[in-house]
Amino acid sequence: MGFRSAHLLLAAVVCMDTVASFTPHHGSGTDAMQEMSSSGVRRAAVAAAKDDRPRQNSEKKELGLLTFDLDDTLFPIGPVVADANDAMINAMTKLGYHGITNEDVLSATRHIRKEISARNTVITYTELRMRAIRSEMERFLAQQFSVEADEGETLHPSIVQYVFDAWLEERNASASRRLFRGALSMLETIKSLHPSVVIGAVTNGRGDPLDMPSTLGPHFDFCVSGEDEGVFPHRKPHKGIYDAAWAQYEQLVTSKDCNGNDFIWVHVGDDLANDVGASAKCGAKAVWLSMTEEEDLGSTMNGVKAAAKRPSWSTATREEVARRRKMAELARTSISAEIEVLGQLPGAVDKILCEY
Repeated sequence: MGFRSAHLLLAAVVCMDTVASFTPHHGSGTDAMQEMSSSGVRRAAVAAAKDDRPRQNSEKKELGLLTFDLDDTLFPIGPVVADANDAMINAMTKLGYHGITNEDVLSATRHIRKEISARNTVITYTELRMRAIRSEMERFLAQQFSVEADEGETLHPSIVQYVFDAWLEERNASASRRLFRGALSMLETIKSLHPSVVIGAVTNGRGDPLDMPSTLGPHFDFCVSGEDEGVFPHRKPHKGIYDAAWAQYEQLVTSKDCNGNDFIWVHVGDDLANDVGASAKCGAKAVWLSMTEEEDLGSTMNGVKAAAKRPSWSTATREEVARRRKMAELARTSISAEIEVLGQLPGAVDKILCEY
């Protein structure tokens, strides 16, 4: 047997082992047949590998870029936002703005969003929240001084910024505390199997793994947000945010490493429209995290479920929800692999590398 044949045979063994570890076995008879088949291939491969001619590089592609959605992919966004909202209200209370509730801020947010939608304009989520904070705090002042809200005192921008920063700091702190089971061990495994991989985050929100130094931070090389200058208003599912992620990757590796024929880009997310369909259109192999009910504790925006109902804190319109439902169904054809828990990702990635 020539070297090339032996090499391909060895590659087949690797792929068989990977698929076997990723796909559950069914029945002892099947296990026995697989073991016999695997054993026979192993013996043939070992014998062929004794060929002492110079070895060539493996044809199996490498994992070059691995990107993750954040919200409801690495942590449950529902309880994370709830914690952040509590921190926001506490910050207002410390400043003397007693009695303002999160429901008040949410109502103001919906009102502002409706106004800007009527004007056919768009603002960042950061600006939207800061406007809502200002609106409720100024309404409080107007009530205290018994004047109309638009005639009351105007808040200094630093006060609004202080309250928003309290919200954002707790958002990242809560996310760091509430990581889904197996998130960190999965990242460690990926790094050990693919030492040269670049890992990034692609998110529409303000979560940032680099601001979670005790958990996600050491594992991530960059984060691209739909709020970033140069990206906004091109949030997911727009290709602009994925183009920005690829540009970050190119800055972190050499031009040789960016050879698309040798390296694979894998994107992982829970949202069929924003993560699976959108990333696949930009050249990534999309892994859909279709989390099980048991694992989905506190998660509110998972795949089709995101389009089926709105969480209590969402300000998305019914039209937006309906549009996302349609996009989610269309995106199913773009799934390269599906996992139910994060611990299955290393096997799914190896399966993708073997197949492509």
